[in-house]
Amino acid sequence: MLEYYLLLKKRYPDKPIKQMVLYVGDGKPNMPNILETDNLRFNYEIRDIKDIECKKLLESDSLEDKILAVLCKVEDFEEYIFELTKELLKLPEKQRADYIRKLLIALNYRPKLKEKLVSILEERDMPLTITEEMIKNDPFFKKGKEETKKEDIKNLYKKLKLSPKQIAEILDVSVEFVEKVVKEKE
Repeated sequence: MLEYYLLLKKRYPDKPIKQMVLYVGDGKPNMPNILETDNLRFNYEIRDIKDIECKKLLESDSLEDKILAVLCKVEDFEEYIFELTKELLKLPEKQRADYIRKLLIALNYRPKLKEKLVSILEERDMPLTITEEMIKNDPFFKKGKEETKKEDIKNLYKKLKLSPKQIAEILDVSVEFVEKVVKEKE
């Protein structure tokens, strides 16, 4: 932050500079906002995005703002998703997919909300599609998929007495992964 401050001050010497770290993590921010040495005292503001009302972002004409709002204090998440879906459905499919990816990336900071999103889309049969490609590239879905595969491996090994090679072929995973899961079970 000090380095950024100095670069900004050099570029805009007559302008006042106010710096802020916008914390987007799931917990509470716990990092220092001050640097003190023998000859220097430098500080900046830290704000937790969850403490910010999302109303202005939701009222914005920018879809990026509306997606960023998911990280703020959203009172009714289901209504937020419903309204966002209406906006996204107005877009061509390729552009819509890009915004859905952005939403999924933002929700990496809120795993519980990501689970809730998937649940809402399934329960309300909303016409918002999370494609196989999005799932394949998203760590949240990869983890869930891997856990499901682990359960499948354990069941095939225990109940059907299949070999790791047979299981790997059926589930389209590596033999090494199957062997690792089988060893975890023991």
